[in-house]
Amino acid sequence: MTAPVQVEILGQKLTVTSDDEERHVRSVAAYVDAKMREMGGVQGLSPYTRAILVALNIASECQKLRESQEEVERAVSRISNLFEQLPSAPDGEEISERA
Repeated sequence: MTAPVQVEILGQKLTVTSDDEERHVRSVAAYVDAKMREMGGVQGLSPYTRAILVALNIASECQKLRESQEEVERAVSRISNLFEQLPSAPDGEEISERA
């Protein structure tokens, strides 16, 4: 575990301990701070409600990225399977590209 890192979100100083590098912790805190500030323009939200909405938005972004990653992994797997089905050249011969 790395040393505790002091970050600031919406003016509140927090001490975070994490297995991640300090640079990563600060980057994540800055991202959360920016998202919290974006929600600041919505009138009548309590800090708690704002934090819940920001958490939902970030979780949605994360879920979409996971789905995209899975889609890419499936595409890579399909392409890999296609390459495996291609005939291989006999030993010592090169396959030349056709124009």
